Amino acid sequence: MRKRALTPFGLEVKKRLLELGLTQKEFCRLHDISETRFSEILYGVLPGKRYIKKISKLLNIRMPS
Repeated sequence: MRKRALTPFGLEVKKRLLELGLTQKEFCRLHDISETRFSEILYGVLPGKRYIKKISKLLNIRMPS
């Protein structure tokens, strides 16, 4: 089984979470986002446009094009 790679947006999110000292789990709990959905978005399994907008705004990062 091959491990999936993070999307460019996923990399930006991970970097920002590190800067803020938050884990994915903590971020999801704080902002009422499904941990599974969050992961799927970071790895490009699902588009999750509504969540991407919310995540971008909360982390103050660019939305993907």
